[in-house]
Amino acid sequence: MSKGTKKQYKQFTINTVEDACLVLKSLIVPVIIDLEKFKMYSDEAEQILKQYNRKTSIPAGVYDSIHDKVLYQQRELLRFLADHQSASFSYIEVRKILVKKKLLKRELLPESNKILNELLDVRNWSFHNVQSMLTADLELAKNSVPEELRESVEIRPMLNPVIIRKVKSYDWKMLEDFVDHNKIREAQFDLILTEMKADYQSLMDELPESSYIITNKGLSREVQYIEYEINDQTPNSAGRNIASLSMGIQKGKYDGTAAAIEKLTMEEKN
Repeated sequence: MSKGTKKQYKQFTINTVEDACLVLKSLIVPVIIDLEKFKMYSDEAEQILKQYNRKTSIPAGVYDSIHDKVLYQQRELLRFLADHQSASFSYIEVRKILVKKKLLKRELLPESNKILNELLDVRNWSFHNVQSMLTADLELAKNSVPEELRESVEIRPMLNPVIIRKVKSYDWKMLEDFVDHNKIREAQFDLILTEMKADYQSLMDELPESSYIITNKGLSREVQYIEYEINDQTPNSAGRNIASLSMGIQKGKYDGTAAAIEKLTMEEKN
C-alpha cells in the first residue's frame, strides 16, 4: 500500500476459495435461522386460520400480529438472498462474483435461477417506498370511470382532509390467501437454501487436505451443520461489538488501530 493511501475496510474482497467459503457461510447461517422462524410463524398463521370460519371477521390485532412477524422474517431472508446494495453481501450477488472469478463451477437449477430473480424483484419493490404505488393508485382511479364518460370526467385527488385508513378487521379470505402465499415462499426459500449448501460443499471440495474433518467413518470433507444452543445470551455474545465496529467502518471512523476499536465499542456501551 503506497504512502498516503487509506486502507479500505468497508468492503470484503473475495480472492480465494477460503474467502468464498467464509462469505457464503456468513449467508447460510442466518438464512437457516430466519427460515426456521419463517416456517414457525407461517404455521402459526395457519393455526389462526383454523380458529375462524369463512363467515367470521378476523380482528386486526390478530391478523396484523402474525402478518408482521411473517413479513419481517421474509424481509430478513430477502436481505441475505437477494440484495443489490453495493455495500452488502447477498447470495444472488456473491454467486455471480464466485462464478466470474472461477471459484465456483457448479450451475444453478433453471428453477432456482428463476426464483432468485423473482425474490430480487420482491426485494426491490418491498424495501422501498416506490413511486409506482402513487401512479398505480391514480391510474386505477381513472380506470374506474366508465369508458364512455372518461372524456368528460376529470379525476382529481382529495387533498384536504387527509384520510387515514385504519383497518379494524379482515375478511377470512385475506388470511387464507396469506397462508397459501407463505407456503409458496417457504418452498422457494427451501430450494435456494439447498443450492447455497450445494455451492458451499462444492467450494469445500476445492480446498486442500487440511479442510478434512475426522468422523466415525474416517476423514471426510462433507460439510457438517451443527446446532449450538445458547442460554442467557448477553449483548456481547449477540454481536453488539461487531455491530458497533461495523457501523464505525461504514461511517469511516475506523483506521485499523486497537484504539479505534476500543473507542467505537465503548461508545456503544455508553
